[in-house]
This record gives sequence, C-alpha cells and structure tokens, in this order.
Amino acid sequence: MDAKEQFNNQAKFYSSSKTFSAGESLNILSNILKDRKFESGLDIGTGAGFAAFELSKSCQKVEATDISEGMIAEAKKIMKDRKINNLNFNICPAEELKYSDKKFDIVTCRTAAHHFIDVEKFCCEVHRVLKDEGEFIIVDTITSDQIKLNNWHQEVELIRDKSHIKNLSLIEWKNLLKKTNFYIKDIIQSKVTMNLNDWMERSGTSENDKKILKNKFQNSDEKIKSFFGIKNLNNDISFYWPVGIFNLKKIKQD
Repeated sequence: MDAKEQFNNQAKFYSSSKTFSAGESLNILSNILKDRKFESGLDIGTGAGFAAFELSKSCQKVEATDISEGMIAEAKKIMKDRKINNLNFNICPAEELKYSDKKFDIVTCRTAAHHFIDVEKFCCEVHRVLKDEGEFIIVDTITSDQIKLNNWHQEVELIRDKSHIKNLSLIEWKNLLKKTNFYIKDIIQSKVTMNLNDWMERSGTSENDKKILKNKFQNSDEKIKSFFGIKNLNNDISFYWPVGIFNLKKIKQD
C-alpha cells in the first residue's frame, strides 16, 4: 500500500488524533513562529493541516500540500471550523512541488518526511521554492544511529504501516541538510509518547500484524525498551519515538 492510499483510508483517525492535533512538537513549532510575520508560507505533507494552521497565524498567505485527497478533505473541515481564510490546499508530492522558484518566505513540514520516497529530492524542492535566506522548519520522528536500535525501529514502523519509508537519524538529517544547502540555525530534540493500541488503530494495522507488533514490543531487549521508553500498561504498552525539530535557513547558491 502506498502513502496516498494509506492516508486516504485513515484520514479521519489522523484528523482526530491528539498526537497530531496537539503535542510537544506542535507547541515547539508554534513557539518558533510566535510573533513573527511572513508574506508567504508553505506546509508540505500537511495531513490534517495542524502545522499549516499554526503557519497561517504568521503568514499573509499559506499554501499546504499533501498527496492524500482524504487528508486534505479533513483539513478543510477543520479550517472551516477554525475560521481560517488565508490557507489554500494543493495535491502534489513533496518531491515535485507545483510552485515557482523563490516563491515562499518560510516552509514547514511536520511528521511527514519519513513517508517521503526521496527525502533528498524533497529538500532540494524546498530549497528551490524558498526565497533567498528563506526559513525551513522540519519536524519529524527520528531514530538512533546505533544499527540494532535503528533496525528495530524501522521494522516495527513498516509492520504497522506499509507506507512507511524510513526514519532518519540525527546524523543522517544533518548530513542531508548540509548536502542540500541549508544552514542549521538550531536543532531541538523532543519525543512523542504514544500507546501501542492507539498507534496501531490509527494506521489501520491488520489484526495479524497487531499480534506481531505486540510480541515485538513485549519481547524487545532491555536496550530497546530503555531507548524507546517501552512500558507495560493495563492491556496496552506505552512508548515514545524521538523527535527532531530542525530550524533552518536556505543558503544562497552562486
């Protein structure tokens, strides 16, 4: 199943999820944007629109993109409820943005990049559509640089959601951003805490895969349990993924 089909099917679960509609990473993004003013902004992989709604507070005009019509339909409902009128949605992949060069003052992307087929191409596209000295804020779940932890993380993500591509580590992100000509102003590390049952339900995980995942979480070794904060609850399991918030500036190329 590709990401478009996955998020069309599960859009209502994501639009009502507290993990996406609230949480520490959204608060951090909001604080970075607070009291700042831009003419034009773009939110990529907008999902149900929560990062775009924050961006709309700081920009005269905002564009938001996603590959899922179902997600954008949910975002439009929430936008109407919140009476936001400076936001426009477009269907397009992150690697092929339908915008002209140097169009935006700021670009955001929250909790989407690990579904992108080509993250380097996505970053190059952001560089292209940003004005010189423009800002770029990426928020995404990240993983460990240690091979054992990294492999376990990627494995359970893919069992849960077949549209998952890859969580990058902090070092991988730093190298990629340098390669695609972004200056790193700041990196804030956070985490998103979740319960296993809700995490699987939100993505429409099959009953068979749910059993496999519960087994992998329950029987993971102490190093994995410690790094990802895995704890048994009553009929559930709590855990967290590390999150990176990258506050960036476009480096002008000669």
